[in-house]
Amino acid sequence: MIDPRDQTFEFEAPRYRVFFWDENGCSDEWELCEADLDEVLYWIGGQSAGRSHSLWVVTSEGHNVTHTRLRGIDPPAPRSTWPAWARETRA
Repeated sequence: MIDPRDQTFEFEAPRYRVFFWDENGCSDEWELCEADLDEVLYWIGGQSAGRSHSLWVVTSEGHNVTHTRLRGIDPPAPRSTWPAWARETRA
């Protein structure tokens, strides 16, 4: 159980960042706004062209921008930062 009263703020218009990765580790980055997660996932399916991707929700406070990973991994990142499932399945 959780206590919903611990919430201090809520974002009504989330921002997402999508990174598409090619076989050379180069990325193509996009920021999507005013969309629900289902719309973002649908958009990714139409844009991926066979590339892997990572999906992040973006929050910011002042000049600080935070990415929270929702899906995928960033291949150039050190393997030690990958989630356990990715370390187990990637060479």
